Amino acid sequence: MSDPRVRGSLMLGLVCGAGFVPALADPVVELGAISVTATRSQTSLDRVPAAVQVLDRDTIERHDASRLGDVLPLAQGVHLQRRGTNKTVSIRGFSNEQTLILIDGRRVAAEPSQRYELSRIPLADVERVEIVRGPGSTLYGADALGGVINVITRDPTAPRLDWRARCTGYELDDGSRCEGDVYGVITPLPGLGVSLSGTTIDQGEVALDDGETQIERERFNRFALGLDWRLAPDWRLVADLAHLQSDSAYSTLAGKGGLQRTDEDDTRTDLALALEYDDGERDGRLRVYRSELDKDRELSDESSGRLIDFDEVEMVRTVVEGQFGWRPWDDHHLTLGAEYRQEAFEGNTIDSGEGVYEVERDGILTLGSESTIDYSAFYLQDQWQVSSRLELVLGGRYDASDQFDDRATGSLGAVYRLFDGGDRGLRLRAQLGQGYRVPTVRDLYVDVTKPKFTRLGNPDLEPEQSTSLDLGIEGHWGAWQASLGVFRNWVDDLIDVRTIDRRADGKPIYQYANIGTALLQGVETALDWRPSADLGVGLQYSYLDANDTEADTRLQDRPRHRLVATLDYDYRPWDLGVSLVGDYSLGVLDSVSGREKGTGVWNLDLSRPLVAGLDLRLGVDNLFDVRDDDLLLVGRAVYLGVEGRF
Repeated sequence: MSDPRVRGSLMLGLVCGAGFVPALADPVVELGAISVTATRSQTSLDRVPAAVQVLDRDTIERHDASRLGDVLPLAQGVHLQRRGTNKTVSIRGFSNEQTLILIDGRRVAAEPSQRYELSRIPLADVERVEIVRGPGSTLYGADALGGVINVITRDPTAPRLDWRARCTGYELDDGSRCEGDVYGVITPLPGLGVSLSGTTIDQGEVALDDGETQIERERFNRFALGLDWRLAPDWRLVADLAHLQSDSAYSTLAGKGGLQRTDEDDTRTDLALALEYDDGERDGRLRVYRSELDKDRELSDESSGRLIDFDEVEMVRTVVEGQFGWRPWDDHHLTLGAEYRQEAFEGNTIDSGEGVYEVERDGILTLGSESTIDYSAFYLQDQWQVSSRLELVLGGRYDASDQFDDRATGSLGAVYRLFDGGDRGLRLRAQLGQGYRVPTVRDLYVDVTKPKFTRLGNPDLEPEQSTSLDLGIEGHWGAWQASLGVFRNWVDDLIDVRTIDRRADGKPIYQYANIGTALLQGVETALDWRPSADLGVGLQYSYLDANDTEADTRLQDRPRHRLVATLDYDYRPWDLGVSLVGDYSLGVLDSVSGREKGTGVWNLDLSRPLVAGLDLRLGVDNLFDVRDDDLLLVGRAVYLGVEGRF
């Protein structure tokens, strides 16, 4: 039996058969689970009208996930797309640029493409990851057309020390990767918790026979310091500092068998300070934060080492925000908020005409410029308990900018409990919402000439905008949980590149433009069976129909069908923890090859205590050695690791 698809189908049958019917090990609705992302306040998931999934700390540890991109494939409606030698996230068919990624509700400085964000966010200090599917612009403003991913860090409330070390070997190119992380908390004073976390990753390059890179060589280091000070029972001061440094390199084919080498050196520093209040009836927060990213990239001829091109870029986001929640009446909870955000960009990859300067390296002279965009907004949300069965969530937001026209967005959601009787419950949910994405500095002012193309910005771009309808039914019955949902998104003024001319050497000249409209619609369903704390068996399925309605073509790199099967089992006689995940993406219109493709990958994670506080970890990624160069599937990888806690 040599066909990986056949073996994968048998594995899928075994997982489903283990529970006699399909189920989802990471359900969309989890009793008792809380989300702070969907409503900007702590709300039980069964009271949220949006489609929300929470991947908790137990899920992160069970699958030995080290970075955000390792755990997101477990989420429904989420797909990882290829972007160069990296993968980016897509929610319900929306691209990475149309998905808002937050850390504790904060925006971080990143490239407009967010190409590296899934690998820049390690999970050592993360408590859970909340994924909201559907537009979030009413609460979060621009860029949340497809959804919001909010990475929630751990609260330093009690002394502890967790550490982890792991090495991975790849069958392709005999590649390797070693990594380690640590998370510790001290409480030097009553009510004061201080956390320190660090992650280091040494990733060796994995390349094909022709020398083209599939996995970048990378040296990644990040540390984070957190302070949580309970000034009084109702008052809390929170401070965060994080710094990362990443040095990476990869090779690409440049024609006639030649290779070009790209070397990148990135650093990012995040600072945040917040004062929070919560007395059970009223809550509020005032926060200021700053995120700065510095990038240095060189493109050179691999054989001679000759410099071909280089980029120097600095991006800074500075934000001041506040919100206040209260109950003016017993059946209403209002949240009022405002924010001011400044985004500054400086580098030799844009031509804004402002602050023009010269940059020279190895005889290559380029011009740089700068751009600053100011944003301000206020929003209001009402969570209205109409009756014991019906709850409405109404929201509105007004955004202003010195670069774009002012914009108002709104949302209306409803939850209706058909019945709720302890271990049995059934609810209907519905949400109608608006989203938008403003053009980035790259979209407006980019001016780069590469060996294969020239790309220009367009200062006349209009924001992308969407309207979304989301309907669902969710229920639980004893050990069972189930959900079925449908969604439909209408998108206008899509921003993409179009060919406007050709250079003297025949290479294309691209320019960003508002090119058309899109319709993204689909179905999401899941079942979950957990008969005991030791066993969880599941299956989730998503169908996506994503089309450019103006060109009457399918949007590329999105699976029409996605199936995720999971089995989590703790075999107590051996103290053995087993996690098996099958991830199938079918009907993907691949942008690299132009062909429709389908893949199925299985991952196995095993854990067993060695002594008290020390566990052995063993796993196999891509169990059946599925390979596809276009989709960055490099085949089987085996890892061995240990983790400890005090």
